Formats: sequence, structure tokens, C-alpha cells
Amino acid sequence: MFTQEQGPVDWNKPGRLEDFHHHFADWHFDWLDVGKLMKDSEFLLTYPMVDRDPIPRWTFGRVSLLGDAAHPMYPRGGNGGAQAILDAVAFARHLKHGGEVLKAYEAERVPLANKVVLQSRNAPPDVIIDEVERRTGGKPFKNIDDVMSKEEMLKVLDKYKQVSGSDLESVGRGGL
Repeated sequence: MFTQEQGPVDWNKPGRLEDFHHHFADWHFDWLDVGKLMKDSEFLLTYPMVDRDPIPRWTFGRVSLLGDAAHPMYPRGGNGGAQAILDAVAFARHLKHGGEVLKAYEAERVPLANKVVLQSRNAPPDVIIDEVERRTGGKPFKNIDDVMSKEEMLKVLDKYKQVSGSDLESVGRGGL
């Protein structure tokens, strides 16, 4: 799970065309040739504010991480904000009950949030889009219900809610 060292975020770090161009080389629209646009660009930059691998611990002495500092992830569906709220609720609950607050907070939240970080890489929007693409072969369609039922989409969403801790049962257990 913890595979790579991650350096500091650099918003001006040059990107390398060869790292991603192959994904877009054949994207040709009536009005835009995406591959050519990339090749003709004056410069390319990386986009570091997307996702980071989970880290095994958040607490260092008397300081602990919370929110995006602890678990930056793909910014979709309010993932980061929702996890930050769950972090804060857990921290407040451990603070209220005393004891080794930071250790208890970390023990509770690290495995849960790290699971969400990894799962968010395959979150409902992408799972559904990928499945629709697979079923249609990329061909146009008029109605999503002809390709994937609402029940199938809800099943994907429900699974993700359970992983993220945003299903009703998990949220109900998280109170102070």
C-alpha cells in the first residue's frame, strides 16, 4: 500500500509529454485534435493537487494530522471534506472520553481514511463511466437507462458509501 516516497508539491514542475500523451494521441474531435494540441504546447506542467498514497501514521509526538494533510485524495464527491469531518468527529469523541487521545484517534481513522483514499481511485463516477464505455464500446446513446440501470448505479454508489463511511449506518455510529 505504501509504495513510493512523495516529494514536496511543486505547481511549476514541468510535465513530460511521454508520460501521458499515449492516452490522448487518438482523441480527435471535429473541432479539436487533443494529441496535436499537447504536442504543440509551449510547455506542460504537472498537476499535483490530485492524489497521494496513504501514509501509515498521522501522529508525531503531540501533533496529529487531520483532513487533507492526512489523506489527500481525488477531489470528487466531497471525499476530502467528508473525511475531514469524520476525522474531526472522531478526534472530538476521543478528546471527550480522555485517555491517549491522539493514539486512539489515529488508530481509528488511519485505516478507514486510507481505505477511502485507495477506493476513491475507483469511485462511482469512474466505475460507472468505465462500465458504460465498456458496454457501449464508446458509441453514442440517448438514455443512460438503456445502458446501465439505476439499480446497478445505486449498487456501485452504495458500495462506495460503505467504504467511505458515508452510508447512514456508519454516519449514525460516528456521533460524539
